[in-house]
This record gives sequence, structure tokens and C-alpha cells, in this order.
Amino acid sequence: MAKYCRKFPLTMKLFIMFMLYSVVGTYAAAYSQEAKLNLGVQNCTVSELLSALGKQTGYNFFFNNSHIDVNRRVAVNTNGKDVFAILDNVFAGTNVVYSVKNKRIIFSVKEEQAVKQVSTHLVSGIITDELGEPVIGASVIEKGTTNGTITDLDGKFTLNLSSDKALIEVSYIGYSTQTIKYVPGHALKVTLKEDTQNLQEVVVVGFGSQKKANLTGSVSQVKMDDVLGNRPVTSVKNALQGTMPGLTVTGGSSPGESKTFNIRGTTSINGVNPLVLIDNVEGSIDLLNPEDIESISVLKDAASSAIYGARAAGGVILVTTKKAKKGERFKLNYNNNFGFQSSINQPEQASLDSYLKALQDADFPDEYTLTGGSSVAKWREYLAAYKQDPSAFKIVGDGIYVGEDGKNYYLNEKNLYDQFLETSFMQTHNISATGGTEKLRYRIAGGLSKEDGPLVESKDTYMRKNISTFLGADITDWFTQEIDMRYSVADRTTPNSVGTGLWNTNIVSYYPQGVMPGSVNTGSDEDLPICTPANILRYQNATKTDTDNARIFLKSIFRPIKNLELVGEYTYDRRNVGSSYYANKWTYTGVEMSPGTSTGATDKLNNDYLTRSVTNYDYNALNLYGSYNFSLNKEHNFKVMAGFNQERRQTTSQSTTAYEMLSSTAPTFQSAQGKITASNSYDDYAIRGAFYRINYNYQDKYLVETNGRYDGSSKFPKNSRFGFFPSVSVGWNIARESWMKPTENWLGELKLRGSWGQIGNQNINNYQYYPAMTQNKGSVWLQDGDYVNYISAPSLISSSFTWEKVETLDFGIDASLFNNRLKATFDWYQRTTKGMLVAGIEMPAVIGTDAPMQNTADMRTNGWELSLTWRDKIGDWDYNIGVNLYDHTSKITKFNNEKGTLTFGGAGGILASGCYYTGQTLGDIWGYVSDGYYTIDDFVDTSSWKLVDGVTYINGVNVRPGDEKFKNLNDQTGENEINSGTSLENPGDRKVIGNTTPRYCFGINLGVSYKGFSLSMMMQGTGKRDYWLGGASLFPFAGGTTAYRALYSNQTDYWEPQGSCDGLYSQTDREYWIAKNPDAGLYRIYDLTSSEKNVTSNTRISDKYLQNAAYLRIKNITFSYTFPQAMMKKISLSGLKLFVSGENLGTFSSLPKGYDPERLSWGYPFYRTVSFGLNVTL
Repeated sequence: MAKYCRKFPLTMKLFIMFMLYSVVGTYAAAYSQEAKLNLGVQNCTVSELLSALGKQTGYNFFFNNSHIDVNRRVAVNTNGKDVFAILDNVFAGTNVVYSVKNKRIIFSVKEEQAVKQVSTHLVSGIITDELGEPVIGASVIEKGTTNGTITDLDGKFTLNLSSDKALIEVSYIGYSTQTIKYVPGHALKVTLKEDTQNLQEVVVVGFGSQKKANLTGSVSQVKMDDVLGNRPVTSVKNALQGTMPGLTVTGGSSPGESKTFNIRGTTSINGVNPLVLIDNVEGSIDLLNPEDIESISVLKDAASSAIYGARAAGGVILVTTKKAKKGERFKLNYNNNFGFQSSINQPEQASLDSYLKALQDADFPDEYTLTGGSSVAKWREYLAAYKQDPSAFKIVGDGIYVGEDGKNYYLNEKNLYDQFLETSFMQTHNISATGGTEKLRYRIAGGLSKEDGPLVESKDTYMRKNISTFLGADITDWFTQEIDMRYSVADRTTPNSVGTGLWNTNIVSYYPQGVMPGSVNTGSDEDLPICTPANILRYQNATKTDTDNARIFLKSIFRPIKNLELVGEYTYDRRNVGSSYYANKWTYTGVEMSPGTSTGATDKLNNDYLTRSVTNYDYNALNLYGSYNFSLNKEHNFKVMAGFNQERRQTTSQSTTAYEMLSSTAPTFQSAQGKITASNSYDDYAIRGAFYRINYNYQDKYLVETNGRYDGSSKFPKNSRFGFFPSVSVGWNIARESWMKPTENWLGELKLRGSWGQIGNQNINNYQYYPAMTQNKGSVWLQDGDYVNYISAPSLISSSFTWEKVETLDFGIDASLFNNRLKATFDWYQRTTKGMLVAGIEMPAVIGTDAPMQNTADMRTNGWELSLTWRDKIGDWDYNIGVNLYDHTSKITKFNNEKGTLTFGGAGGILASGCYYTGQTLGDIWGYVSDGYYTIDDFVDTSSWKLVDGVTYINGVNVRPGDEKFKNLNDQTGENEINSGTSLENPGDRKVIGNTTPRYCFGINLGVSYKGFSLSMMMQGTGKRDYWLGGASLFPFAGGTTAYRALYSNQTDYWEPQGSCDGLYSQTDREYWIAKNPDAGLYRIYDLTSSEKNVTSNTRISDKYLQNAAYLRIKNITFSYTFPQAMMKKISLSGLKLFVSGENLGTFSSLPKGYDPERLSWGYPFYRTVSFGLNVTL
């Protein structure tokens, strides 16, 4: 039997376990109402009976002492009866009735009895909160007496007063008590306001939680329901964009594509990602259903994140999943979202005639060789005539006309990008059931999200299925056990490129769609598909990636004595990622009539092939920690927490590729006729640490916290793998000082914070202290028709390198004003990274390998963050405004570059990888400073083209009118020459002209609601950023000298000479070279085929063509209507909301069309989603 049990797949085992816990949870939901009780009391007072019922069922009882005689003794047989049967028995024959809402039972007197109590001092009214919702069970008392009552289910009350001069006191837990003067004949409408002194927001921190008022570190937290709302978002990372200061979310846009988190900028030149913890242990946030998340906390300074030690150098993101609460009534919720997606930004080419004119202006030959020698001049004539009367042309295929010269002319210009984009569909469904008693709590949830991206052929899809269950039980008064199980499956398809490629920006708008008819195809008699993006999507197979993730989280909580809590947590996480791709073989053609195959060359290694890979991640984590809190004289408050953490991650992967399939319709490894290759790898990593946290506060005014962690990581050599990382923070709640009492009416909180801490950074690959030789397959040498394998030289290693150390100094201020309407938080920080791991010395190239890693570089980051929120109510209108803004810069303060070498060649003007120098600001763009264009006045004559004395010349370039001129910034040669330079001492005529770091990043949230109607808007963006795009995005013919590259709408304003003026001048005349458009946006393109074309010089990185990458994006607008509760009660619903929502509705940017400011390149398009749906709760 045992051997058969082992054959059950993990998914089935999890499903069985889920069903078992579902049954237990459902039983727990019904227990509090239907369970048969045995209270062990038969002759007691009403007060004693209600107390016993409350303890066993979890219900809270509300009543007016004047209505119920709580000292009346009752003889009740409680054995085998439920709570309602017992209450009916106790109050049978009296005028007492009761109603039930959630876990509250509210007693009142019958109507006829109330009539008998008519008084001339009778007052009635309604109590609501600031959102207009009724407050149930609020206490309404005649001040100075015991005469009082409580509000009913609708927040209403009636009370007889002793005199017309009575004062009425209204109170409720979490709200400020209000005293109101009785006015005869006037019904009261009282709005209770939150008590900012007593109602403390709780923030999740490392291994626990703290009152926000007592927080001394820099922590931001959002409730996921507030962030997500009803947005058509399936990714947690997408939902978090622009929500918190200091948290940046960037990346691609395709369905299921993961974005990247960053907290407070660059931490190390080696790259550091934030530590993402799900319920205290690492996990994949991309596989989480956003609907399953309760809150997300971002720990930004060392004081708040030091407790996680080596992994927390880049900050920590704490994800707390939804659980059930004690005494929560059974609640079933379902919500959905149906949306339509379409591309929001794509490149825009110039008209076909503008392209053909540019070919002539660039002096390309009239024979357009790409199409077999078509005449550009005739092409323009045919195109103009075709636009006037298409019926006059005998067209073949997609706009193909065979001219009088027998050449093909393509007359149907089109937006090539529209051809492979469509409006697609997405949907999400979520269902959850929660509930509990005083002893048991449960939550069961399932979710489905499905997206079909905006590309045709549905090869860009993503589907995720989530199922989760939580069960918590108070086994005894001192022992609680919780179990949380989650299972996710994600299926993703991504398109592949062949030939010209999906995102090729060189294909010109005349390119026909569909097939090239054999009748005009000079390279083949067959009708062949044309290699356009649409056909690539149609014919080329997609890559399929399947991910499944099973996660079990066990938590045991012990409370052996008062104020002491011991916690043990164990997590097992198994993630499997499988990928498969069949590179099918198909033949295509282009306008050049040269057939090609989708797999490229005909060599056997490049024929059709099938590749599959599987990667398995096994993760085990153990947390043991305990906390104890105590007070001295009720003024000195302490909390001490200490614990142990151990984690291990094992990764195995294997990949197999087989070539030349016997059958393309059913490719398998068994049917491979060619070579089969395989590879595999294994990786093992562990970390172990002990940690502590001590909190002290005096009267909640003076706050001190210290954290520390002693960590050991297997990534470092044995003798240097352990380190201790401490932090300390302090706070001062100024608003709670006695001398601040005059401000208490408008100042709720004013707290100053300061912190310092040190964290280790272990963001390097495993086994860096082992010399390694890798086996590689060559690409040049052949033996028996196959490439030769070779082994690389072993790398040099150091046996003493250790942690990079990250120190953070943070000062902050938190304020709350005007009865909590305005909240503000400001932080200034300085983060210093010491001992960054780089090549320790400059090695001669003859050695043939890099220098070993050593802790030799330092960096400093300075930044600030601001968050402001305003919430208020005007009559029935509620509104809110939220803004967050943040900025940072990073500088290298130490680097071993004694020669000051500047190695240019990095992307977009950035120095090449690995090239740094002391004083460098990360993200600096080096380039030239523009000085306009060369004009004919800069030349002595038009024969020698010698420059006039005093005019700057460019080294190695024979300039002409219309070429870019640059300023001479560093004339070391004394020859007024523009040159590149190679070092800090001699940078040539380059300087820092910009910086790619996003500056002044912001998020804006706006909202307004009125009687169930709600409108919200979310915006985010970047206030300042420089970026160099170059190439096809800016320059005609992609900044090259090839005629077959596209011309875009922003590239037609190039410098032109006025020319012959109808034969008046020749090229030897100076007048010929006078600029037709001296303020042109682009350099000249004439003589583009000559030796003096100068394109390389004209397109060099300079401030003139530097792009402003700042932007503002309307991230979301949602309009919803929540039906009144009174209406919902009639159909047995707790709530119903209908909504319509739009995501990525608009982007304001000065970048060229097609270039999104979040990615800064053309690729998979960002898309807009317009959706609708409902949210219903039973």
C-alpha cells in the first residue's frame, strides 16, 4: 500500500489535504450557532449566564441595564441546546427581545413597552462614523447618571432623560467620547470621530507588529484591498506601482511577465534586489493572488530591516496574507473582472512618399535594390497616382504592382504594427469563505486569472490558478496552532522571433502582408508567407512555460505565562518551472525575393529542434522566536524579542534539446533524427542566523529600539561567512508632551525619528570562493561536422572576501493634523555601502583571466521621501487626496581606478560595465555638447572644404554643411579639435550631460464618493530623467547608411541645403549650401553614400539628442456603486458592488512614439485595459 501512496502527485496530495481542511473549516463556521452547549450552570443570574454563553460561543451581548434585570436568577437546562434556544427560554414571558448581527446580540424592549415610557424628556437619534456607517452598540448615557442605552443595528437609540438640562455622553471603543446638550424636540445625529490617541494603526514589521505611533524605523504599509480596489490587475507588482514612497516597480508588460522591485535606489554596483517575504519566509510574489493579500509593508532603513541580516541590504517587502479572525461570522465573497485590452503606444512611420523622398535627398541610387531594382522616382509617381485612383492599377496580392519596367512596386502603405495587434480579453474570478468562533478560524479561497495579450494568434497568454486554505485553532488557552497551505499553477506562452523579428524597426510601411504570390515572386514559384511580424506570430511556435508552486506554512504559538509568547514557524516551498519550445521549420520570403527558413542556416545544429527544460526549487525555512513585554510603574514599557532562523534552498535543473524531428506535427525526443544534447546543474545555498529586538518607551513619548542579527551564509569562505549586523533607532512623540496640550484640538501626532543600522549584503553567486573551469562549445572550430568543446581557464579567487556592509542613517518626521484629516511623513536618509565586491586589482591582459573578487569599493546614496494624505467629509460627500514623492542619487566614494580610466561604450552613454571612478554619480551619461550645425560660412571654399580659422574641427571627420558641430571643452592639443579622450585627466570633449536615474518619482491618489457612488483615480510617474535612445528611434535610416531602414514620423525634419533653386546654382556655389531650414531638428542626410557621409559623427551621443524620459501615467480610474445595506438585507446579501475600471488610460511623455517611459525601448506593447465586474458578499 505504501508504494502506491508514493505515486500520488504532489498536486493530488495537496488537493486532498485542502478538502479535509475545507470540511473542518465549514464545521467551524457553523459551530458557534448550531453547536449544542453544556455550560455547566443551571441556577445562576442572567449576568452569569450571558458571561458563560459569551465565552463558549464568541458572541458579545449589548443591553441597557434599565431594560434587563441582570441579577434575576434563572434555572435553565443548557445541556444539548444551542445559544438561541437558551436565550428564548431565559427571556420567555418578558418584554425583552434581541437581534443578531455578526457576533453581536443586542437586547431591547418590545415596542408596546417603549410606548409606556413616553416622557417629555425623550430624546432619540442616530450614531454614525465618519463614513456615514451606523455604529452598532455605541453607549448613550445621561451624563452623571447610570441612565443609558445602546444603539441598535441601524445605529439608532431612544433614551428618557431626567430633565431638560441633561447632558448626553456618547462613546464607543476606538472613537472619541462626545458630550451633547439635550435640546427638546430635536433628534440627534452624532458623528463619532476616531480617537487618534487610543486607536492605534498596527504595522507589520520583522517577526511581529508594532503600533505605528511607536514605530521608530522607516516603514511604509498599504492595505491590499485599498490598493487593488476593483482594478483589472492580476499582478501584485503592477498593483503596487506608485503606492509608496521609495518603492519603484519597473519592467516589461507582457501577460505574466515579472516586474522588478527596487527600494531607495542602487544599493551596490553588484546589484541587490529587495528581500520579499510572504508570511515571514521567502516566496514568489508573482504567483500570489492579489486577493489573498491582507497588507504589504516595506522596510526601508537598516533599523527596520536589520533583523533579517544578510538578505535585507536592498530593503524588505513583507507580504501578510489574509487570515480569519476570532468570532468572525461566516462570510462568502465572490468577485470578478472582465476586461478588454489594447495597445497604447506603438511606433509611427513617416508616409511612404516621405520615405522615398528621403532616399532621394540622401542621394541613394534610384535603383532600389531591395525590391529588385525598382525605380524610386517611378515609385513616387505610381504611389501618387494610386492614391488618386486605385482602380487604375492592376494589383497583385497586397498592393503589389508590376511596373512598365517589370519591377515590383508596393503601393499599399500601412501601419505594420496594427497588423499584428488586436483587442484582447482578460478575466479574473475570486471566491473566498471566512469565519470562525472563539476557538477556530478558517479561510478558504480560490482564484482564476486569464489574460490573452494584444498580439494576434493568442501566443501571448497567461493563466494562473490559485487555491489556499488557512486554519487556526486555540487548542488550549496557552497553545494555538495555525496551518496555511497554498497551491498555484501558472501557464504562460510567449511568442518567438525569426527572420526580421517581431520588434524589428527597419521594416518599411510598404511591406505587404499575407503571402507573396508566386506570379511576382522572382525567387520562387510558390506562394510564400512574407516575413512580417503578423506572419511570424502566425507561423512560428510559442514557448510554453508551466509553473506550479506548493507551499505549506505551519505556525505554533505558545503562551506559557502572561506576556510571554513563543512562536515556531516551519515553511516548505516547492516550485517547479518547466519550459518547452519546438522551433518549427517553415519557409518565408520578403520583398527581396530571397526565400529563408525559420531556423536559419542549414547546418544540422540549426534545423528544427525541440527543447525542454525543468527547474526545481526546494526551500525549507525554520523560524523560532519569542517575545516578552512588561512595564515598570506603568510608565516604562519594554518588549524583548529574540529568535533563530535557518533557511536552505536547493535548485536542480536539466535541459534537453533534440534536432531534426521526424514529424513536425508531433515532435518528440524519440523521433529526433539529429543530435540530442543535454545539460544539468545543481545549486545549494543555506543561511543561518540569530536575532533580537528590544523596544522601550516611556509613557509612549520617548521611544528606543535596537535590533541585531548574527548571520552566516554559505556564499562566503568558511572563515569569513559570519557577521553581526546591529541597528538602533529612537523616537520622540512631541504631541504627547504636556506642554503641547493647547494643540491637541488640531495636532494629533508629531513624532521625530532617527535611526542607524548596518546590514550585510550577500548578493553574489554561490561558490565564488572555488576556482572553476567551465566546459563550452565553440562556434568556430569543427571536428566531424560538429563544433569542438573546450574548457576555459580557471578563475582567480580570494579566500578572504566577505559581506558588503550597508549602513543607513535615517531621520524622519510623522505628523497628523486636523482630527486625522491630514497625515504627513517625511524621511531623509544616507546609505553607505562599504566593501563592495569587485576585482581588487588591475590585472595585465596577458594573464588571461579577471582579478579575484575583493571588498575594495564604496558607494553612498542620499535621498528623501515625502507622503501626504488628506481625507475629509462634506455632508454626504467623502473625498481623499494622497501624494507620495521621493528622490535619491548615488555616488562612488571609493574605487580602485588609479589611472582614472574612462572606458566608453556602455549603453546610452554610460561607462562600460565595470568601469567606475571615485566621485562618479551612478547613471551619469557622458557625451558631447552641441554647438549647432556647420554652415557654409564655416568653410573657406566649396572645393577644399577647408574650415575657416577659429572654427572647431572634429578629429578624423571631413565635415560638411549640415553636420553636427560640437563645443571644444578641453583643447589639450591646442588645435581646436574635438576628440574623445580616455581618462578623467583627459576626457576629451565629453562631459557628463545627463543622468539615467529616475528622479522625483511620484504617485497620486484621488477619490470621491457620494451615497454609494465612488470615483477614484491613480497616477504615477517620474519628474526628471535623461535617456539616450539613438538609432531607429531618433535618426533617419536608423542612424546608418542603409537605404532599407524605415523612416519615422519624427525623422523628416532633417537639414537640407536650398540647392540649385531651379538651376540657378550649382554645388560649387556657396549659395547652393545655404540652409533651407537652418533650425532643422536633425543633421543633414545628403551624400549619405559618400565617404563624407559623417553619420557616425552626427549620431554620437550629445546633449542635443538626449531624451527627456519624465512622464505622467494615468494608472487607473474606477467608478463603482455599492448598493445600500437595507436593500441588500431584503435579498439576504451583506454587500453588492458594481464597477467599471480602466488601467493605463493615458501616458504623457515626450519620447518618440512606441517608446514607453517604463521600458525605454520598443518591444512588447504596454496596453490599456477597460473592465467591468461585480463584488458580492453573502
